[in-house]
Amino acid sequence: MKKSKFKSSTIKQVLHYIRNYKLLLFLSILFATVTVALSLYIPIIVGQAIDLLANGQGKIDLDKVLVLLGNIGIIAIIIALLQWIMNNINNKITYNVVRDVRNDAFEKIERLPLKYIDSHSHGEIVSKVIADVDQFADGLLMGFTQLFTGVVTILGTIVFLILINFKIALVVVLLTPLSLFIANFI
Repeated sequence: MKKSKFKSSTIKQVLHYIRNYKLLLFLSILFATVTVALSLYIPIIVGQAIDLLANGQGKIDLDKVLVLLGNIGIIAIIIALLQWIMNNINNKITYNVVRDVRNDAFEKIERLPLKYIDSHSHGEIVSKVIADVDQFADGLLMGFTQLFTGVVTILGTIVFLILINFKIALVVVLLTPLSLFIANFI
């Protein structure tokens, strides 16, 4: 009980700092969504190209295949650009949040009684402000990138599966939790 309460209060504190950057957060989520959607669309285009190559009639419509390959190249360039922009946005959010956390930490240190400062090593106090906040920044940056893209990838994959073949999507949605449970049990 104590540990989950600690986690929820920590998450609330992190969200308190992040809320100042709602627009950047929205843009990061938007770019993650578009990037994942385009990444999931590439295999569909590849499938269309394969269907053109293996149409069973012995004729290959090379012009259509080349157009599809060109589309894949354009989409890959767009994905790379959007990922670069998203990484810059995530870096900016992280930098700003870390700056805010450090400023608050320095303000708190300034208000601490001298008795506390004298009873703790100076290196320990500096370590908490610098090293611990750096670790927090690394986790925050990795969390942004992986959380947004991971969640959107899962949801996007399910949506594409439903659009392509509802029966297969239903089997995957039903069997995935079961396989996770069995893997956890093993």
